[in-house]
Amino acid sequence: MSRQIFIFGASGHAKVVLDAAHAQGDEVAAIFDDNPACADGKLMGCSIRGGRDDMLTWCRANGVTMGIVAIGNNQIRANLALWLQKAGLHLATVVHPRATVATDVIIGAGSVIMAGAVINSDVRIGENCIVNTATSVDHDCVLENAVHLAPGSHLCGNVRVDTGALIGAGVTVIPGVVIGANALIGAGSTVINDVPPNARVAGSPCRDIK
Repeated sequence: MSRQIFIFGASGHAKVVLDAAHAQGDEVAAIFDDNPACADGKLMGCSIRGGRDDMLTWCRANGVTMGIVAIGNNQIRANLALWLQKAGLHLATVVHPRATVATDVIIGAGSVIMAGAVINSDVRIGENCIVNTATSVDHDCVLENAVHLAPGSHLCGNVRVDTGALIGAGVTVIPGVVIGANALIGAGSTVINDVPPNARVAGSPCRDIK
């Protein structure tokens, strides 16, 4: 059944979210962005109608109560999603139909699963996560809220990724590793040991790059 939703964010990432929402069968009624340069523009033919205050007015006038934050920065995305919820709006979940998702996977509100992603059995994905293009998440992994798995990254089984962590493009994480909150794993890295919260690591095997 088609839903009418809005998207907050008008960047390149928002284009991919918009395409996934359309492919899922949603009607994207409007896009909003706080950047004044985006005002009165269009994104892939969809009108950009202003910033967050305009969004609240428009949603009330048009009876639209559900949307998704399409911003790549984990902290900004999480903060905006919380603001939307406090304003009485609901977070949409978007799963591209060309993603492969096991039937028992749990996906939190506000998360988006892009085309080509493969998510295997008993995976739990929190709210406002991005599982990006051509990623794989094997069995029994846990992604806490506001995690971003960048394109082409791969989690082996039983990996835990804590809140706000960013796993860069092409990263491979071996089984059983824990990646701490707000950690950043540089593109192309291989993760063979636990990564502490707020760490910045890269390499194969990855190491501290502060």
